[in-house]
Amino acid sequence: MLSLVLHLLSDREREMFTILEEMVLVQSGTRNKKGVDRVGQVVEKYLADLPLSCKRIEQKQFGDHLMFTTPAAGRRKYILITGHMDTVFPEDTDFNWYREDNSKIYGPGVIDMKGGLVVTMSAVRAIADAGLLEQIPLVLLFNSDEEIGSPTSIPLVEELARGACCGLVTECGGIEGQVVTGRRGKTGYRLDVQGRAGHAAFAGGDKASAILELCRLVPEFENLNDAETGQVVNVGVIEGGVGQNSVAEHAGALIDSRFCSAEQGESLQRDMYQLIAVPRTPGTSSRITITNRRPVMIQSAANQQLYAIIGQQADKLGIRISDELRQGVSDASNIAGQGVPVVDGLGPIGEHDHSNREYMLKESLLERCRLLAASILELSRLNFSAVDE
Repeated sequence: MLSLVLHLLSDREREMFTILEEMVLVQSGTRNKKGVDRVGQVVEKYLADLPLSCKRIEQKQFGDHLMFTTPAAGRRKYILITGHMDTVFPEDTDFNWYREDNSKIYGPGVIDMKGGLVVTMSAVRAIADAGLLEQIPLVLLFNSDEEIGSPTSIPLVEELARGACCGLVTECGGIEGQVVTGRRGKTGYRLDVQGRAGHAAFAGGDKASAILELCRLVPEFENLNDAETGQVVNVGVIEGGVGQNSVAEHAGALIDSRFCSAEQGESLQRDMYQLIAVPRTPGTSSRITITNRRPVMIQSAANQQLYAIIGQQADKLGIRISDELRQGVSDASNIAGQGVPVVDGLGPIGEHDHSNREYMLKESLLERCRLLAASILELSRLNFSAVDE
């Protein structure tokens, strides 16, 4: 039956690019709810005639999440496939076009990750057209807010993970064909500094300026970077003050941190809190709050077992893949956090996501559809259950 599925995918290759173009030309920055919901409508329409039950999880601020379930998913542990419909590009971006040449496709989200959505949708449709989908325990989640840390969808991802035998995530593949078996953890922080307001004309050297304290703290936070251990701290946004003739009463910063183990993340957090314990500027005080977090996705034995099965299918299809520890985070991190084996980076291959140079290698779209479809069929045949670690 795999040969039939592969044949059906080849027949639909042009259709894949058509639906990709349709989705890419919908502006769906995370905070553009109408745009993200329009992408969701494209997904719903494409999957509407398949043996899938659809549930829309409505959101007020962000786009609605979509969940599709096969009949067999209610009878045993299922394969969970996730992908996000939002992009990093704001609604007023001028990166709002789609372009093809002989080997590449350019446009916002072609690999991060509307191309990955096309891979999931196309693989599932081919399996359905072959008459196999109803017997496969499968849950598809298309969420709307991954690019800002999945604030509304993390509970849903984690709930679905607890009923899954494994997770497959169609974020983009690496430029050399890599798929992802591990990711670093992430915690986002907000640093708030409180000072004492005053007129600049009467301020002396002892002014309790929140901006001054923030500027003294920023280098100390940046000094927590450690290339040898993979620990990363980045002060990405700063703000403060009300005018050049006023001593700043408030100032703040948004800080991103990355780490390779839960223990390292906890140690880093302690170090950050220690930095603000004693003010450098008299009359000021600081506090840190956590804004978002992703657990470490360990390159576990269970992940390697799942990767080995996918690798076997890649070998049969003549597709080159390898596994990697990727620096960024994704919803795979939260699946892994529930103790569920997961492989990420199963989407099409390209580079420069999060920039206006984002592109996909055209040949990789059908290739990754074939790999995902073959992996789904094999995992279902094996009634996959990871080994205990």
